[in-house]
This record gives sequence, structure tokens and C-alpha cells, in this order.
Amino acid sequence: MSVVVLRYGAYPLVIGAMAVLAIQVLAGVLPVWPTLLMAAAVGIGAVALLERLQPFEPAWQHDYGDTRADQLHGLVNFGLLAGAAYGLHALRVVMPAGVLWPTAWPAWIQCLLAGTILDLGLYAMHRVSHRFAWAWRLHAIHHSAERLYWLNGERRHPLSALLMAGPGLIAVIALGAPAVVVSVWLALLSVHLAFQHANLDYSVGPLRRWIATAELHRWHHKREYEDAQVNFGEFWMVWDRAFGTFLDRPGHVGAGDVGLREAAVPATYGAQLRWPFRTVARTDSPRGIAFETALAQGYSALEAGDATAAYAAFERAHVLGQPHTRTHVRSHVAFLRWALRQRDGREILGQVARIVAATLFTRLWMPRGNTGGARVSAFARMAIPEELATLTRETPR
Repeated sequence: MSVVVLRYGAYPLVIGAMAVLAIQVLAGVLPVWPTLLMAAAVGIGAVALLERLQPFEPAWQHDYGDTRADQLHGLVNFGLLAGAAYGLHALRVVMPAGVLWPTAWPAWIQCLLAGTILDLGLYAMHRVSHRFAWAWRLHAIHHSAERLYWLNGERRHPLSALLMAGPGLIAVIALGAPAVVVSVWLALLSVHLAFQHANLDYSVGPLRRWIATAELHRWHHKREYEDAQVNFGEFWMVWDRAFGTFLDRPGHVGAGDVGLREAAVPATYGAQLRWPFRTVARTDSPRGIAFETALAQGYSALEAGDATAAYAAFERAHVLGQPHTRTHVRSHVAFLRWALRQRDGREILGQVARIVAATLFTRLWMPRGNTGGARVSAFARMAIPEELATLTRETPR
């Protein structure tokens, strides 16, 4: 099959076929179940097959140890989508459609209206998920992927999926949208999300500025947190354009460019479900995640007998942990453990004093950038390395 045909035909052909089936369902020609479920499954399967034929990044075709967890994420979250649609059908038995909804409009226009409301809700909650630490801890599972491919669209913590989709669904339900209208859009969205994260060399041309496909969404998965605050749209790019988060520029986002710079998210599904609630993610993120990572690296180096690497890691942890009493004290406890292991009397005395000072005075004053060891003055302000400075500036709160 021609490279050009696949590049420019893949998205319109698959989504177009979905749209044709959707119109038949909306017209009552085909039943809602199992038509939409089967159509979504076939559409997602088509994206997976097309990836193998024409990959965007060959390195992403290999298993990064993430496939099994991503499959489970996909099954669970696809099940949540199907469950939401089924639940809405059941609800409409006792609470008929109408109320404030324009039921007299053509069904396909109602579907676009429902999709627009749902998409605005997704955009808003996506922004929230990047802005607030409690939401970022859940959403970070999605961003932790070291490659982009068809399964990434549903690589989400179930609570994050509910958080993002909930407000939009509540809105369309409260407005009285017919169940079939919402179900059709959810089926279409599930296939679109597979395309949005696909490792497929495809393009929608100028429409990329209006439809949230992989061409621009890859920028949203940049490894550097501060670079990933763009292109939040799930289906439409209109919200990004309206609210100043749109980015379209030349460049290639490939192997080594995506994931989380600061975090070490576990590979297994169960561990990923637990990860947001562990201590590792309870401080401000992604700064707090970077703090925990540096601390863990320091302890690992200390156990391996590499005192120099351990000390350097604890210095990084101290710079990141300074603003908060708990993490500030923990960084000095790490230094104290280092000093005890090395039998360094000066460091032991210095760290005992610093633990007391951090406990009492962190909220009042701290010497910004101080690396925390007894080798430097406890009152010295120091320049923060750029790779840490970006984290101290860009922290969701």
C-alpha cells in the first residue's frame, strides 16, 4: 500500500467508516448494541494494524515492558466508557431525554453538540490534572509512557479517567441528551484517542490545527514538564486555540523525548494503581516526584558503596525539598545517614543542627539553592542548576 495513501488516508478512512456506522445507528437502521462496541473494537484494531505497516518511530514498535499494563488499562477504561454509555441508557428509561436538550434537531447535530460539551469538559479537567498536585499524581500515569502507540490513549488511572470525563458526562446527562447520541460520540472518541497516541506516520494536513491528532499531541507528551503544557485537546483543538495552549511548530518528537523526566513510575498495572497514593507522590509534583527520585538514588548509591554519588543525589534532593518542612527534614536525615555510614564527625554534627533548624525555620526562611551538606555554610544562597530550576519554577499546586 502506498506510503502517501496511508499517511493521508488512514485517519479519514477509519473515522469516516465510524461516522457512516454512527449515522446508521442514529437513524435507527442499526441497533446501538452491539454495533457501537464492535465498531469501536474494529476501529482501534485497525489503528494497531496500521502502526505495524507504517510506524512513525520504529523504536516505539518494541515492547518497553509496558504492553501488559497498557492492555489492562485499555480493558478497564474501555469498560468504563461502555459502562457509562450502558448506564445512561438505563437512566433514560426512568428519566427520558429532553428537558433542556434540543431533541428536535437532527441526530447528527445533537451528536456534535454532545461531543462539544464533553470535549470542553475533558479539556478543562485535563488542565486541572496538570495544575493541581493531587490530580497530577493520578494523571502522571498517562504521561509516564516512554513511547507513544495505539494503547496509550487509555493508559490512565481509572480515577483520572473518571475525573476527566465526569464533569462533561454530568453536563450532557443533566441537559437531557439522548443516550444514543452520547453513546455514538463515546465510540467515536475511543477510536480517535487510539489515533491521537498512535505510532503511525499519518497526517490530516491543515486540519491538525482543529482536530487533536498525533501530529500535535506528541508535543503534549514531552519529557520536560514545562514543555508539556500545550495541546490539551482530546478531540478538538479549538479549546487550545481559545485559551492559549495551542502549539504547532516544526520538529520531531521521537524516541527518548516522551515520558516523565522526574518520576520512576512502576511497570505493572497494580503498582501503577497504587503509585499515586504512595509517599513518593505526596509532595508537590512533579517537583516532589523528582525529590523522591533523587532521595532513592542517593540511598541506592549509599548501599552500593558509592559515597560520592550518594552525596550528590542528597544535594539534589535538598535543593528540591527545601520549600516544605517535611521534605527539607528528610533530605537532612539522608545526609545524616550518609555521615554515620562514613563516620564523618563534622557532617554528623552539621546535619543534627540542620535537622533542628529545618524543623523550626523552614516556613520562615531558607537559603535558596543551598545544597544542604555540612561542607557549605547553612546560610549560603547558591545558584540552582537549570535542570532543577525548571522544577522549582514549574510545580502544580
